[in-house]
Amino acid sequence: MANLSFTENQTTLSGPNQKEAASGSVSGINGLIHYRFKTFEKIALFGQFSFPLLASEGTYISGGAGGEYYFGKASSKVSLRDATTSFVLTPITRFFASAGINMAYISYKTETAQKNDTLLELEVGGGISRKFSNWTLRAQLGVGRGVGVTTSTFGFKGYVGGIFFLD
Repeated sequence: MANLSFTENQTTLSGPNQKEAASGSVSGINGLIHYRFKTFEKIALFGQFSFPLLASEGTYISGGAGGEYYFGKASSKVSLRDATTSFVLTPITRFFASAGINMAYISYKTETAQKNDTLLELEVGGGISRKFSNWTLRAQLGVGRGVGVTTSTFGFKGYVGGIFFLD
């Protein structure tokens, strides 16, 4: 789910119908593709893409990259091996904080026209993941501040999903 509040910048308005800046919100149910491409002991680097599944009177699409910091002593998978024995220790529950930078597209409707803008967005958040036998349940919340050519935004995002491992 994503909910963005936007305000048009007064300096970018032109034309006879643009007497005051529009403001409002765009919200909807979004899908998220999140891929961790590098994992260290307590830090993971990721790329993500958010796209609309169900939208209200506007559209929000974003894509970007960032990092996650995992709290606790056993925050990543550890493999221990010697000549005869092998152990793999995997944490069950993990808490994390995240930060990222996104390029985003917002489409919204004002009283006079349908408009859109491209944004540069900074996002911070956190979440929890819980591992089961061959999949993980993950929940995360975040806030983001975006600046575009004609608008500035402040948004709340929340995602819940399953992670299925390819290996």
